[in-house]
Amino acid sequence: PLAEGIRNRVGIATMAVGAISEADHVNSIIASGRADLCAIGRPHLAHPAWTLAEAARIGYRGPIGLDWPAPYRSGKAPLEREFERLRGGSVAAAEQANKALGV
Repeated sequence: PLAEGIRNRVGIATMAVGAISEADHVNSIIASGRADLCAIGRPHLAHPAWTLAEAARIGYRGPIGLDWPAPYRSGKAPLEREFERLRGGSVAAAEQANKALGV
């Protein structure tokens, strides 16, 4: 709420922070214009490859900045398959994320 208020009243770019732990939450904050950027700290402390895992979870397959580091590449396909299985084959989340990013 603070970032949104500053962004709307002052008209400068803002960053949302705190209690952001899912890619869907990040996407909704940015897509709704509540902030221009989201800082994600705690999830990365627990899981350094959080961004890559969330990209796999939502089914993101776009070309923008998601080169998996060599030590993690062997886990990419199994992780994507597991999230696909959990989604029951649904690609709605992936389509929403890709649409929001203009991919």
